[in-house]
Amino acid sequence: MSDAASGEASTQSTQETPSLDWSEADLRGYLAQAWDQHAPSHIKVIGRLRLAEKGAFGFLEELHHPGSGARLPSPLGNSRANPTAFVLPSEVMAFQKRWGNETFALAELDLSPLEKRKERGDPLACMVRPGTLEPLSGIPESWWGIQNIQSEPMPLVLAKARQAIEDRLRRETSEAEDELHAARSALESAVLEKKSLNDEYKRITIEVSQQAERIEALEAEFVQRRSMLEQKFRELEHFLKERGERMVALDLVDRTDLEKLFPPIRTQDVREGHHFQETLTGDFQRLSSYVQAYLWRKGIHYTRAQLLDYFTLLRTNDLIVLAGDSGSGKTSLVKAVASAIGARCTVVPVKPNWTGSEDLLGYYNPIEQRYQPSQFLLALLDAVREPEIPHFICLDEMNLARVEYYFADFLSLLETRAEAPWIHLYSAAEERQAVTDNKIFLALEEEARKRAGLPDDASFQDILMDDQANLELRRLAGFQKADTVLNHHAKIRRSISTLMDIPAGFRFPQNVWIVGAINVDETTHYLSPKILDRAHVMRFRNPVLMDWEEVERELEEFDLDLGLPVNMLAADIGTRSEYPAFDQADPHVKLLVSLARDYLDPLGIEFGLRAIRQSLNYIQRGEEAGIGAVESFNNVVLHKILPKIILDIERPSTNGRKRYDVLIDFRDALAQALDGLDHSQVNESAIKSLDELIARSEGNNGIANFWAR
Repeated sequence: MSDAASGEASTQSTQETPSLDWSEADLRGYLAQAWDQHAPSHIKVIGRLRLAEKGAFGFLEELHHPGSGARLPSPLGNSRANPTAFVLPSEVMAFQKRWGNETFALAELDLSPLEKRKERGDPLACMVRPGTLEPLSGIPESWWGIQNIQSEPMPLVLAKARQAIEDRLRRETSEAEDELHAARSALESAVLEKKSLNDEYKRITIEVSQQAERIEALEAEFVQRRSMLEQKFRELEHFLKERGERMVALDLVDRTDLEKLFPPIRTQDVREGHHFQETLTGDFQRLSSYVQAYLWRKGIHYTRAQLLDYFTLLRTNDLIVLAGDSGSGKTSLVKAVASAIGARCTVVPVKPNWTGSEDLLGYYNPIEQRYQPSQFLLALLDAVREPEIPHFICLDEMNLARVEYYFADFLSLLETRAEAPWIHLYSAAEERQAVTDNKIFLALEEEARKRAGLPDDASFQDILMDDQANLELRRLAGFQKADTVLNHHAKIRRSISTLMDIPAGFRFPQNVWIVGAINVDETTHYLSPKILDRAHVMRFRNPVLMDWEEVERELEEFDLDLGLPVNMLAADIGTRSEYPAFDQADPHVKLLVSLARDYLDPLGIEFGLRAIRQSLNYIQRGEEAGIGAVESFNNVVLHKILPKIILDIERPSTNGRKRYDVLIDFRDALAQALDGLDHSQVNESAIKSLDELIARSEGNNGIANFWAR
């Protein structure tokens, strides 16, 4: 066909109504011309996506020109017909999967397959070209200049804006509903909590009222009973003093022994020095700093963390064991701190031949009918006579003898926490017999003295020198010779003296703290698991190796006379009480239990309920003294766990793994638990100590030993 003929056909095609007989190229050209499109192969439109009823396919409706925004007319000239484009199910599914329920879309169109166009009788029926359907993210920039509300793009602009507003309202409404629901739930909870608190308040108010009435009644009863007891005590004191004066006259007791029974009542603390509560407001951090400065002036050097740790151990009221080389300052710590806080201190050297409790507490001699007290017992009895003054008893070289032999009975007594344990020394029958013998002798001498006409203040020597009184006393007592009277008198004097000095039993004084100092070398014994399970071990390093310049820098200045001690009362340090409960929800309990289960038990190290509760007690006392939780746990590991490590790391553990591997895992678990440790607040890092222990085992035939050097 010539060019003229071709031009004529093209012109003709634009003037004729398209039909199904036209080629697809002619139909696309016609459609592009009708919709003002420049590229017949890429006809682009903007429209609203409508899904079919079943949602399998859809249609793109309300088609607009992507550039001008003009509403696209029906290409066939039918003003009532709105052009649409079919959307394949696969395209609908892909669009919804990626873009959700977005309504407006941009797409390129293709002619529908010929069969579909024939079916519909529409040669220009269109479909969305696969892969071109995408959401209309915003109004095209070419539409921004539209100002006429009557313009063709305006309906689409308004629809898009309305959809955006509706979407935002929907989101904000949903968020508001969520907030309203949360607020309503919070309000309901608050109402319920308020009701519960009101009920609890009413219950507590009633209980407080009842308790107040009960306390008032108890106070009245207490006043009455105290008055009665004071009256009885005055009568008893008068009787005892009267009888006591007679016993002094008869040389049965010394006046100094009698004065022990009636010590002068002290109304105030007469010790020279500062007062802990008044001067330092009961602050153990400041106490440690003051004691450090006080001792530094005397040439005795300890770190502040070391002193605070020691005070915290004292507050646990458990047995404390100070371990280290000779000359490392163990015994000096006990004596120096005692002097710094106005306490009494008794150092009891342990002998290698101690094998039983009688070596610690003394024994009763039935031949002499007299108790032979030990230095340890005398220190306890001194503490009984000064209940408000702290008394420290230091068992020096504690492990020269086996501790579990001579200290076992006493250690079992110390496990009693709810009340002060009873210390039994000898049979109460001996005590009763001595009292009975004395009563009889006093009655006989009184009768003999009356028959002889001697005065009430006649001495025993006066009775013996008076023939009638002497005769009457021997006849009444059934004695035949004067020396028998003297022997009986001597026997009663010994028994009475023992009674006054050493009672048959007494309560363990609440103002006593027992500290053991040990060296570990070839001349001493290791502490048994029974002792380690009940004690806190505080290790001392060689003081020569410490950075004393650093210690000197931490000294604090006080506007006080550093030459005077800070006097403490026994109650300031703390009284014996039950250990904290084993609460499985407590994070410290969880950590200790996990360490015991996962590492210590496989290593063959016993760490049971008692050790855990003692550890909790230290942590609580440490927090009260200002030691952080991590630092307190570090000290617990040093005091309660590491001293138990004596094992062959080459042997398999109970779970089949090599003990060395379990020990390394234990070290890593501890490092995680002690993350954030403030090294300036502890005397020693538990991780560093454990690392040294593991390193020493490599040169000790695989034996990991806390006590080895």
